[in-house]
Amino acid sequence: MEVLTTILYILLFIVFLSVLIIVHELGHLAAAKAFHVYCLEYSVGMGPLIFKFKRKNGETQFSLRAIPFGGYVSMYGEGVELPEGVEIPPERSLNNIKWWKRAIILVAGVTMNSLLAITFFFISNCIPQQTYDYINQISIKESSAAYIAGLRSEEYIKVDNWQYYDEVSNVQRTYFLADTATTFDGDDSVKYATCFNFTNLSLKNTDFANFTYIYETKAANELGSVYLVTYEEGQTTRFLLRSDGPETIDVVNGTWKIGDKALEVQDPYQGNYKIESIKKVSMDGQLIPDFSKYVTPAFTNANIHITKRVPGTGDQEGKLVDGDVTSFDIQQKDGAISTYGCSLYLRTIQLNAGQAFGKSFRDFGESSLLLVRAIGDLFTKPSAWKDTGGIIAVAFETTGVLQNFGFARFLYVWAFISVNLAIFNLLPFPGLDGWQLLVTFVEAGTRRKIPDKVKNIVSLIGLGLLLLLMGALIVKDVARYIFMAVVL
Repeated sequence: MEVLTTILYILLFIVFLSVLIIVHELGHLAAAKAFHVYCLEYSVGMGPLIFKFKRKNGETQFSLRAIPFGGYVSMYGEGVELPEGVEIPPERSLNNIKWWKRAIILVAGVTMNSLLAITFFFISNCIPQQTYDYINQISIKESSAAYIAGLRSEEYIKVDNWQYYDEVSNVQRTYFLADTATTFDGDDSVKYATCFNFTNLSLKNTDFANFTYIYETKAANELGSVYLVTYEEGQTTRFLLRSDGPETIDVVNGTWKIGDKALEVQDPYQGNYKIESIKKVSMDGQLIPDFSKYVTPAFTNANIHITKRVPGTGDQEGKLVDGDVTSFDIQQKDGAISTYGCSLYLRTIQLNAGQAFGKSFRDFGESSLLLVRAIGDLFTKPSAWKDTGGIIAVAFETTGVLQNFGFARFLYVWAFISVNLAIFNLLPFPGLDGWQLLVTFVEAGTRRKIPDKVKNIVSLIGLGLLLLLMGALIVKDVARYIFMAVVL
């Protein structure tokens, strides 16, 4: 059964990748036909020919080739030779039509990928999806340690949202502090904090034990500066930054400037709310986790406390306030914490067509900005290459999303990949549509043709470099996803 599931995932990956390529090349083909450019072949895939079809008296051959990672439209004027005995008027050459028509043909593939992405986003947003409710709302498994201790499903627990800037790895980490009074093996001489880290949480495996971390605690003033961020609708988030700074800091285009030092931080609300104020706050000696001292593997038994949140009364009516404290033991063996039956509460949401339509365009815009920033990081942050992957990484990540989050999220990821393909193809790099578009604009502006020989040589060099990059990423993916899986 597992083998059949794996085969199904591989087939799904190939199908969706092929759809992206088919749509992209169809854009080029449709635009070329509209401007009467002679098209010799429309190919899905690269390499050896598997299947071909050509209508009687038709001029374009439709081909299916063995390697499903690519495709092309072969147009007259792109350096390809016409079949023997075929004579085509020069005005049907790609190089002999007006420059603006050539530009439209070149961007047609990108346009089609963009439309496909919005379509995928829309379908994904229309499908009912499970999502986390409030970050402190929980679901409790009956007969579990948490249930026996008195916690019940759909209750609320008290958590503090901490954003911690790790200067060593240059990343922003999010932790949810549940308590500062964890006891190790009966010893309460050192204070510890129980944290939940939701970075790698999947919907199929949500037990808190799988992402519970315990840290030694220290006073806030020993660790760095704590900032309280207030949003327009009253949401607040605490940021712990290991940097001294003034009483207030400025935020400009997502960059926090502390004195003369700029720090890139992750907005926990992802731009959905306007930031009203950011200020340095005093914790009055309160202990908070020292994230540099991760101690989870160092105990056998620990007793943790979780504070329930209950509806307030009087002046606190309409708010959640602290209620009873529930305590229970957890065990650790070989670095893994035993299950205790406490997980995030999940609910199913359904957007109507109007909401899904609007969100699809927002998703498209956010995905585009995210990719542009990621491409910029490749040139400004060497560490960004660590998370860069190739076709194997895409296969593993997309199938992982399908396994853990369902088809709606799977479709959402492919919409994001379609955006990636569109923007990547717009880069002015030899071998990509963006390069040919640049050449078109240069020729139109100078009113001089760049020699075909020069264009062909530059394009071949660019294509060779792209193939080298793809090869390097494949080797990296093999080492990361296949070799490490075999070793482990």
